[in-house]
Amino acid sequence: MLLPRHREKTQACRPVEQGRQASPLCRPRSGVRALAVAALAAVLALGAAPGPAQAAPAARAVQGERVHQLSSSAAEKAIEAAEGQKGTPYSWGGSKPGGFDCSGLVQWSFKQAGVSLPRVAQDQVSAGTRVSYSNARRGDLLYWADSGGYAYHVAIYLGDGRMIDAPRSGDKVRERDVTSYNLAGAVRL
Repeated sequence: MLLPRHREKTQACRPVEQGRQASPLCRPRSGVRALAVAALAAVLALGAAPGPAQAAPAARAVQGERVHQLSSSAAEKAIEAAEGQKGTPYSWGGSKPGGFDCSGLVQWSFKQAGVSLPRVAQDQVSAGTRVSYSNARRGDLLYWADSGGYAYHVAIYLGDGRMIDAPRSGDKVRERDVTSYNLAGAVRL
């Protein structure tokens, strides 16, 4: 069964200005991230860990390291925030009550729990440790990827085969069964 192409499958680059949606026509630069990883590796190799004033933003992951040690209470707060938005219309690029896309809902919900996440699905997937769906726990992120491995959709796992997400244009934020079509796995924050 073929499903209609979801808008977030289109690869987007990071927005230049905070709070603005990225253009879906440009590609992110992988060299900048590689340079940041190399710089951090050099600092750690010298035995000098960054101090509190120099710490990297909480939303960044380096080669699969866990960014957050997310407590179950923080996960529950994020789930509660997302559930409070049930019925909110899907809005491509939406990241606040009144209109959400999938990654906007995830980012906003976790922000209500005090957890800072990047804006787009692919970056959110990179912000934690990837786990298989069979090992997913309540509060983990579920993600769907295209054949190249690019994450184009995220949801918050509720447990027992249920999730909450902002599915697609014309739909609303809602709880539903996890769909296995192109499900790539889960991310533990």
